[in-house]
Amino acid sequence: MRNEKESNDMLQVLIADDEWMFREYLRTALDWELYGFRICGEAKNGEEALELAKAAPPDIALLDITMPFMDGLELADRLKKLYPDISIVLITGHNEFDYARRALKIGVEDYILKPFSKDELMLTMLKLQEEHLKQREEQSTLQHHLQLMRESVLLRLVNGELTERNEGLRELLASYQLTLDAPVYAVAVIEIDDMNRKWSEVSERLLWKYAVTNILTEAMEESGGEPIIFNGPEGRIICLYGMSDTGVKAVDAGASALPRLEPFEKLCMLIKRYLHFSITIGVGGIYDRSVTGIRSSYYESLTALQNKFVLGSDRVIAYGEQMSAAGSGGAQYPPELGDELQLLLRAQDDERMNAKLSELFQHIREQKLSIDYTYVICMSLVSICLGYVTEAGHPIEDCFGEHFFPYKEIRSLTSIDEVETWMKALFAKAVQYARRYKKTRSSIIAQSAKAFIEERYSDPDLGVDLVAQQSYINASYLRAVFKKEMGMTVTDYITHIRMNRAKELLGEGNRKLADIAEAIGYSDGSYFSKSFKKFFGWSPSEYENHIKTNETMRG
Repeated sequence: MRNEKESNDMLQVLIADDEWMFREYLRTALDWELYGFRICGEAKNGEEALELAKAAPPDIALLDITMPFMDGLELADRLKKLYPDISIVLITGHNEFDYARRALKIGVEDYILKPFSKDELMLTMLKLQEEHLKQREEQSTLQHHLQLMRESVLLRLVNGELTERNEGLRELLASYQLTLDAPVYAVAVIEIDDMNRKWSEVSERLLWKYAVTNILTEAMEESGGEPIIFNGPEGRIICLYGMSDTGVKAVDAGASALPRLEPFEKLCMLIKRYLHFSITIGVGGIYDRSVTGIRSSYYESLTALQNKFVLGSDRVIAYGEQMSAAGSGGAQYPPELGDELQLLLRAQDDERMNAKLSELFQHIREQKLSIDYTYVICMSLVSICLGYVTEAGHPIEDCFGEHFFPYKEIRSLTSIDEVETWMKALFAKAVQYARRYKKTRSSIIAQSAKAFIEERYSDPDLGVDLVAQQSYINASYLRAVFKKEMGMTVTDYITHIRMNRAKELLGEGNRKLADIAEAIGYSDGSYFSKSFKKFFGWSPSEYENHIKTNETMRG
């Protein structure tokens, strides 16, 4: 059984003759499908043939001249007027010159006299087939060039590169069979999530983009929109669509109006249900049909789409709805985080290091930081990690390889989840490397002292002397070893542990400062408050208020 593509590639042949025996002969004379033809209809007179042709236009018509109701010449004339590309072969027992002259005037391609051989019929059909295939190829090439030129002018339109305005713009677009008749327009950009990872072959990507485009067209037309859909850069699909005022979604004062998002949300659902992959859509605001307005909406849609890095994929992201300015308001990079991660790296505390990184990336998600600000934070983290390896006296390339380009690697990732995983792996690799090449007696002493401090931080008498006693070494030697291995003094590490535990207790709420001070080894509440402010830049009460404010905003 031939597949659908093969069936569509076959030339459709209509047979019209008033003698049933001759129709039977034509139908069985050749193995039509073997040679790339398909009999699409048989008629016993000209009127019946004309109706069959209107229902399913043929590529080639084999017509007897002498038929009732409408003869072959009249039928040929009418078919040529309806379908100029049709090829007509007249079959007759008459060989008068007048018939041939009239047939040539109508545009008949060939003229076969009865009786004729199967070879003669086959040669005639193969000659017409060659002409049709050549014509199809030329039309396909022309259509492909037209499509490329159409996409080029549309890309120049959304990029704001067209110099034509008003009537000149309308005339230019009309030459590509494009019109901008709606009062206002908006642009949406569709991206198939992880497309390059899913399909390595270009043909596969084009196939799935074609499927998405078809579903998008239906979804937009059902909603009353007037879509112009075309391919954009980086494998994206661009949808420029006009609408009336009923297609506008109200937003807060001062922001540009947004189109209704229901058609795009429906598209995401249909793609996932029927094609079994996800897409993300960035939607720009509504503007007039000028080049400037369309360009503004396009760049807004790209900005919205870019934020899928932080907000997540498989969704519709409208410009301005869910986006935070980089570093504005409460969306700040926690200032103490860098110092804390450095200490955790030096302490080789994998569990708390991962927890701290998780806390940071959750902060990025909750604050909905922009992608650019997120990259700044990520490179700061990389710098901390590289600094730890260098501080330990090891070359960076020995730990991470000669071809380690962190910014490039981070930019190649498609979501904040992937970046979090990558960053945790980077920190883990640095710690594992340090452990592998740093198993000296000094490190053993420092690790033992560190563990003792973390266990006894609530003891008011905890100090260098007490820590040295448990390690059976003198205090001066401990100070030197601990500083060298951990990058800080014993006293500083004790303060670090106590202050971070105090921060955790303050976060639990409903705890008196005096109780917290006692729990971390401070007998004087006032001294504890001064130490906390010196360490974090906030007093304990200021930190509590900060926590309550954030909780209120999240609620």
